[in-house]
Amino acid sequence: MRKIIILFITFVTVLSFAFTQDSGQDYIIRYRAAPTYSTQLVILQEMAETRPSGTGDFYAQALERLVSEYPNIRDDTEKYAAGEQALILATLLGREENSSEAVSALSRAAEFFDDSRVKSESLISLGRINAVDSIPLVIRMLNNANASTPSDHDRSGVEAVAIGAINALERFQDASGYLPVFLASEGWYSNRIKEQAKRSLSLIAQDPTPFMLEVIRGSYPLELKLIALRTINTAEGVSNQSKGNTAVAALAEGWRAPGVTEQARSDLADLRLLALDMISRFRTDDEAAYPLMERSYLRGFGQERYLAISALASQRSSESARILSEFLTELNAKARSEEQTRDDEQLARAIIPALGHNGHPDGLAALRSVAFSGWGSSVVRLANAAIRQIGR
Repeated sequence: MRKIIILFITFVTVLSFAFTQDSGQDYIIRYRAAPTYSTQLVILQEMAETRPSGTGDFYAQALERLVSEYPNIRDDTEKYAAGEQALILATLLGREENSSEAVSALSRAAEFFDDSRVKSESLISLGRINAVDSIPLVIRMLNNANASTPSDHDRSGVEAVAIGAINALERFQDASGYLPVFLASEGWYSNRIKEQAKRSLSLIAQDPTPFMLEVIRGSYPLELKLIALRTINTAEGVSNQSKGNTAVAALAEGWRAPGVTEQARSDLADLRLLALDMISRFRTDDEAAYPLMERSYLRGFGQERYLAISALASQRSSESARILSEFLTELNAKARSEEQTRDDEQLARAIIPALGHNGHPDGLAALRSVAFSGWGSSVVRLANAAIRQIGR
């Protein structure tokens, strides 16, 4: 009796397995025999619900066919049914194993299908099956969306493509996707899209430094360069050295880029101000910083000159002491000839303690000459305090 029960159970199991296998084939036969897209849609909806096995190649072939046929469908009801089919097929292929057929079908649907929902779902499914060969396509589609200026009518469709691409690039976690997603996070999209892009960035790459340097040095709008520098300024996990060196690159850009309009000149000044502040706080080992800081003192206005003094002082090097000493020597000469202005005195009051903070002996000669340059007693006391600070 026990053997009979075991044989019965085995028979039922085999029969059940055979039925499951055959049921997938049965769906495929019924689908291919269906006379309309609407009838096919009903069968495909059943397949999505029952999820028969062995259907991955069929899904890919069906989606490829719809990509080719969809533009030529004239009946509105049938066109809608075909679009719904494509959406279901794109979703189902995202549940399958990565295969050349699936990648090809999803890539073609993402690029060529008219319905933006299908494009979006195809991109998401490419990410789900980790179709890394499609990364250039996904990046290109997101770049196109970032650069577009859609009408109100087309806006939701372009946003659908963007969110699909962002989702895929997040899943790929490939560094090449970082910059397009960053640009999306600062782009024309609704807040929902931009916030999703910002969340995705940390999953694509932990260190934003190389990408933000690309923005700062590249042919991007000035407001994006400033955002890139702010990103590094506040980024967690980025070393002080990386922050300082990035600030030097931004300071160089702040003096290289042309300020044709009033807004451009304002943006460039803001870029230099933040860069100098970051150099002051994080320091740098980049020798290119010195002529740039000197230029900000000589050609900058207002706060920029004082930030340049602070940034130079923070380096605590012989070169920064030499530059600060030259500034003070020039001011001493003005004081001796009684040509100094109130602004000159304010600059001297900033440079003198900066030399003391810098702490390098190369600053002593200029500090000692303060006492013999006709400055008031309060300025002389500042110089004496700086001398003692260096002497310690």
